[in-house]
Amino acid sequence: MENNHKPDLAMNNEATCSRVLLSKNEIGRIVFCEGCSVAELEIGAISLRIEGSALNTLKMLVADAATRLTLYQQEQAVYAKQTAVNYNVH
Repeated sequence: MENNHKPDLAMNNEATCSRVLLSKNEIGRIVFCEGCSVAELEIGAISLRIEGSALNTLKMLVADAATRLTLYQQEQAVYAKQTAVNYNVH
C-alpha cells in the first residue's frame, strides 16, 4: 500500500526540531523548522505555515502582487490627473 499522506504542516514542539530565523522586519518574521521542513510566516497574531519548498512560490506571488499594485496606483494617479484637467476646461 502506497503512503500518500501529506506532511503535517504543524510545527512540532519537540526538542528535536531546530528552528532557524530566516528573516525578520517591522511587520513580522519567517522561521524555518528543519525537522518538519516547514516555514512559518508570522505577521502579528497571524501565523501561516507552508512547506519550505513553497517559500519561493510564495515570494513570486507576493512580488507579482506588489508589482501589479504599483502599476494600478500609477494608473489611478494618471487618471485622477487627467480627470482634474478635464474639469478645468471651460
